[in-house]
Amino acid sequence: MQTAFANPVGLSSAALYPHTLTEDALGVAADLGFSVVELYLQTVGEYHPLYLAKLQTRCRDLGLRVHALHIDVRQYPFWSEYRRRRDEALALFGEAVHVAASLGAVAIDWHGLTLADLRAGASEDQFFALARPLGERAADAGVVLCLENVSWCWMRGPAEIQRVRELGLPVGFTFDPFQAAEAGADPVAVVRAMGDGLTNVHLSDYATGSRHLPVGAGTLHWPTLLQAIQATGYAGPLFLEAPQADLESFQRQRAWLERLKMDD
Repeated sequence: MQTAFANPVGLSSAALYPHTLTEDALGVAADLGFSVVELYLQTVGEYHPLYLAKLQTRCRDLGLRVHALHIDVRQYPFWSEYRRRRDEALALFGEAVHVAASLGAVAIDWHGLTLADLRAGASEDQFFALARPLGERAADAGVVLCLENVSWCWMRGPAEIQRVRELGLPVGFTFDPFQAAEAGADPVAVVRAMGDGLTNVHLSDYATGSRHLPVGAGTLHWPTLLQAIQATGYAGPLFLEAPQADLESFQRQRAWLERLKMDD
């Protein structure tokens, strides 16, 4: 038996970076017929209360729902040797929680501990010790802090995801099949490891030597991936994230996904 793919397809403002400002990405998404978005905050200025008010107004006027807020790991030097940098990173995370809750977002997407952090002296134990209070702080505001599998970060495959789950950290997960493939991990094994913790999904395709391809333009087997996503019980949106100069590409990717059939 074959079934149609059911999850709604959304658009991440990251797909329009760097040529479209985050607030203007909302209008682009609406014009392309998307009803749900992920917002990637690119600068510290995009946390400002007046900027948040602008986002709220535009989302309301355009009829858009914000499912996830994506924060930039470069703005969060949690393991800096300089205490003020660490303190300011924690304060900024508090602002991110406020922005996410104010926009009605379900999730905050965070890359967590990077391989560069590890090379600079940060440890897994430091990461675990920090992720717990950050996750709790988000949860207190009704938001899930989601760790994303990323090829250049510590959480790259099933083993790291299982470690997070064994520790009982108060976090969810963002699945990115392209990042899994680039890290040399099996994307299906990655999403299965996330299981019922899956809270957000990014969609880009992958081929050796090529990053962030449009869905269907690479070598990933999408019927199997989408079936694995649905098997976790996740019914939320999947966000197109691959940057495209041709805006109509997002509509074509959405239509291709919506036509896709999966073996049941």
